[in-house]
Amino acid sequence: MKVIQELHQYEDGLRSPSPSSAHIWEDGTWVLSEESAAELLHQEAERLCAKVDAATDSARRTLAGDPLRALEYQQAALEAQAFKDQGYPKKLVPLSVSAWVVKGRTAKQAADQILAKAAEFEANLLALRELRLKAKAQIRAHIAKGKADLASQAVDDVLATIRALPLRA
Repeated sequence: MKVIQELHQYEDGLRSPSPSSAHIWEDGTWVLSEESAAELLHQEAERLCAKVDAATDSARRTLAGDPLRALEYQQAALEAQAFKDQGYPKKLVPLSVSAWVVKGRTAKQAADQILAKAAEFEANLLALRELRLKAKAQIRAHIAKGKADLASQAVDDVLATIRALPLRA
């Protein structure tokens, strides 16, 4: 294809460039293909949703840290909860709880701290999930109305919110 003064050379002659990839040449003029336009909007929605997924995945990795350590913390929380449910019996302190009985902490304090940390972790995970799912619903709703600019703004907003979260492993 040769560009000649804002005209493009096609197999059947010169014509102005296509206004978008959703347009087709029909009867000597560019016509918007509703099918192509809908497909482009769908692709844009998927691209924007993937951007939100990537940001929340990254935040989740920051929050959880090493997957094996997260598993260790989960096990400690389960044992701490069972210990608490039994009334903090001094002769039955689980190993994961007794490992945190340092610097003058009692087994009860250690179990309560483990449970508080686990609750904080779970709350942060749920907050990320809520942000991600709400953003994706907004994106799809805006795209369904043909408002790609609002969908992009929804992505920018959720990314800013995720960046502002105080996440730590």
